[in-house]
Amino acid sequence: MNFGHVFPRGRLLNLGLVCCLVASLCSVNVSAAPKKDRNAPPAANIFEQYGLSKDIPKLGLSSLAQSEHLIEQMTHRLETVDGVQESQVFVVQSTDSKGNIDMRIKYDPRLLDEHENLVARLEEWTRQQYRLRQYGELFDRNSVVVDELGDERLVIRFNYSRYGLPQDIAYFRFMRVKVMAEGGEVKSMVLTNSRPFLMDGYQIKSYRQDVTFKTLETGRVVIDRKELVATGEHKGAPLKLTITVTPVAVYDDDDDLVVLNDELMTTVSDPRLREEFVNLDRAFPLMADLVRRQGIDLPLPYGISLAYRKQTMDIGFFDFDIMGLNLNEFFDPTASFGTVDAQSLSLRGDVNILPFWNVYALVGRIKVDAAVNAQYTGKLEDILKDKLGEFGGAAACRLLQEQGLDLCSGTNFAVPLDLDYTTIGVGTTLSIGYKEFFASVNATWVKTQLDSSIDWGDSIITVQPLLGYQFVDFRGQLLVGAEYQGLDDRMTGNLGFIPELGRDFTYDVGVINNRWAYLIGFNKQLGKHYNLTFMYNYGETRDSFTLNFGYRF
Repeated sequence: MNFGHVFPRGRLLNLGLVCCLVASLCSVNVSAAPKKDRNAPPAANIFEQYGLSKDIPKLGLSSLAQSEHLIEQMTHRLETVDGVQESQVFVVQSTDSKGNIDMRIKYDPRLLDEHENLVARLEEWTRQQYRLRQYGELFDRNSVVVDELGDERLVIRFNYSRYGLPQDIAYFRFMRVKVMAEGGEVKSMVLTNSRPFLMDGYQIKSYRQDVTFKTLETGRVVIDRKELVATGEHKGAPLKLTITVTPVAVYDDDDDLVVLNDELMTTVSDPRLREEFVNLDRAFPLMADLVRRQGIDLPLPYGISLAYRKQTMDIGFFDFDIMGLNLNEFFDPTASFGTVDAQSLSLRGDVNILPFWNVYALVGRIKVDAAVNAQYTGKLEDILKDKLGEFGGAAACRLLQEQGLDLCSGTNFAVPLDLDYTTIGVGTTLSIGYKEFFASVNATWVKTQLDSSIDWGDSIITVQPLLGYQFVDFRGQLLVGAEYQGLDDRMTGNLGFIPELGRDFTYDVGVINNRWAYLIGFNKQLGKHYNLTFMYNYGETRDSFTLNFGYRF
């Protein structure tokens, strides 16, 4: 156990400190664990079986899914107690031969509400629609119900999957969908919510999205009109949100432009309209789109968290060496023990480099209160009698006892210690998941510095393997696993220069400690940005709890 080489000074406290050093580990990035859709799309879905376009579910989530090149008009209307805010823009999407998407918002400033920066809000909404277009096939096959009404009329009902949607737009898992078809052509789609949910900061109670379709001469199905009406509350006040999407033009399979609305096409071609570029993709995580297309949920890429950890630790000893002198004959290691109480507060920042790989750095403070209960053997009596004789040795012992120093009798006494440290470290998380289950491994490398020292101690590694279960609708995770602390079986240290001794006070103490401990915890996502984690750690020689509050963006 390389536990005794963490600190340049006061390393007797290492056993308590190391567990607090991993408080950042207990801010488990469980949201990094992907959730795989339980129903992978078959070769032919229910829509193809009835001669309908397999892309119908995609169009319910995002109108941008109907073509790589399109133009559409979007009207955003928000009604609150403060009045009505209404804006109108055009969304222009194009894709080059390499698959790179260029998306812009074109608008007339006179048609934007002056009381709110709706360009930024509409950019965010457009970016969300771009992401949603990748999840249209992720509906729950087990929820599909088909009603054949006769006269070539058909109603298909289904729910979107609980597993594949990203956490910040996962409210679509509450949607119930009804598709109406007639004569082999899809006519309309209605999406309604089954329960209240949070959307873009609004508490939505009622949600309804009506989509009507048209079939082109080529047989291609496109959206004719899409209207979303949502009512609810914002900061306790009622609101009504209405978003209307009208397609203007698309490209067909032969890359020929198909104009769906001549009047709006003339308007969007006006060179006086202003343009805003919409940044669709983030740098991290790499390969995010590839993973999302497989129906795997990804957390937001960046995070910052604050963790508090408190731990109590019991340690045993097997060897005492102080300033080069072996004191085992004076202090019985097997009858001595130490108790360490440590508290830490750490700040951690992290980023998802790959969908399954997170890296982080941390900085924090640690406060340690400890007591070493040493068992004195009374061996000095034998030494005095050997040097002074039986009578002289006994007299010397009585004299020491009269002075309040009973060094000739075995006794137990406590040595209190109170130290403060600064800690820095880096770490990484690897994770995988399937349906509601996931697994992850955290590893942290840390260094500490005693407040009275200018030197940093040696490094130590802590590892946490975890298994978890995801409560999908509740957006919570139950965690079980273990915690490994790479402890040394010897603690060495230097408490600094002692003027009375004319030298540094060094020690080399053999310790008995268990490297592994059990771990159980729970993580709860609060909206799309926040999460709260609680972890409890229990082992033969230590127990602790950790509380972590995190923010992702």
